[in-house]
Order: sequence, then structure tokens, then C-alpha cells
Amino acid sequence: MTVNDKKASIEKLRKLIDMVNVAMITTLRASGDFYSRPMNTMEYDDEGNLFFFSDEHTPDAHDIKVNNRVSVTYTNPENNTYISLNGRLYLIEDQNKINQLWVPACKAWFPEGKTDPNLKLIKVEVLKAEYWDTAESDMVVLFNMLKAIVKGKTYDQGEHQAINFVD
Repeated sequence: MTVNDKKASIEKLRKLIDMVNVAMITTLRASGDFYSRPMNTMEYDDEGNLFFFSDEHTPDAHDIKVNNRVSVTYTNPENNTYISLNGRLYLIEDQNKINQLWVPACKAWFPEGKTDPNLKLIKVEVLKAEYWDTAESDMVVLFNMLKAIVKGKTYDQGEHQAINFVD
């Protein structure tokens, strides 16, 4: 993947993620069970890394120590947009980054604010991504599906791309 291709892919994913913002993060527990939870995306940076806030005493922090592989999904059924990301999860302490990403609503989870001693950053290094984006309303999708049925053709699901950020 060229540098320009990577930049274009990151920009496309950023645009799609910004329309959803809440992700389902799935990790593997020590028991071997998958564990999923919704988390608010704080940033998808220019390098293709996702950032979330977490409490260091939650299962997130423990799961990272067991296995740092992660699956992150976003769904926006209203726009028929779906994103699946796979990568590595890291729990990091970076007060400058916390200060940069902090928004007042986060106080609901971290009452002591951005200097809360339990506040940590989860960084997801995205290795692979896949998205489906029709950017059409349900009515347009239904019409196009019916049109495909009537014409005896396969339904065009819109834009779909798989991206591998690792060579």
C-alpha cells in the first residue's frame, strides 16, 4: 500500500467512523470467551490508530494483558454503513493526549476530570479494515433490491473495500 493509498483509506474510514462514533470493541478474555462493549471513539488519527478512554480497573485493562488482539465494529443502519476493524490493543498513559481528547461529557465516567488517576487511553493499532457503504436510505436500498430482483441481476451493495495496513 502506498503512502497516498493509506492516507486516502484512513480519510475514508475517518469520514465513516465520524458518522457513527460509538464502536463495539471485542476482546478475548482469559477464560477464552469473547467480551464486547460499546465505547465512544475519541479519535481516529492520521496514522490509522483509534483512541478510547478507559478506566484502568475495567475488564478492558485486564483483557489487554491476556491478549491484545481486538475487533472493533461500527454500524450505521440508517445510512447502510458498516465497518469492521482488527488490530492490536494497548493501554497507554499519555496525559498530553488525554488533555487533547478530553471533552466535558467524559466527567460522567471520570468525575475527577482529565487528571482522574484511573483514566487511561486505549489505543487500537488498526491492522486490517473492511467497510460497506451504500450511503443510501432504506427506501433507496429497497428500491434497488427490488430492481435487481425484477431484472434478475445481483443487488449492488454499494462501496465495499478491504484494507490491509500491514505489508
